[in-house]
Amino acid sequence: MNDYKRMGLLIKQAREEKGWTQQELADAVDVDVETVRKQELGDDSLSVEMMMEYCLLLNISCDIAIYEKDVETALRMERICRELLELSQEQFDRLVKSASYIRGWRENQLPQK
Repeated sequence: MNDYKRMGLLIKQAREEKGWTQQELADAVDVDVETVRKQELGDDSLSVEMMMEYCLLLNISCDIAIYEKDVETALRMERICRELLELSQEQFDRLVKSASYIRGWRENQLPQK
């Protein structure tokens, strides 16, 4: 899958999670609805500026959007990131501590070279 299609799916998922129509997103980024439709399908290229605008508006992680090449993993990671935004600071800090513990456990479970 090419980068435009993957980014289009990320935009569509984030837009739908926000409860927006394609028209509402088009209005927010000041383009016509046909442009949004084509970009969500990956049929239209995205400038870096436009990609950044979508990322900021829809809370899409630029890091995930650019570097995670597996589309299913990228979509899952994006959903998780937006769910994290809903946590209180205390809940988030507790989760970070747990993630750190899990990382250590996973590293200890890997076979030694």
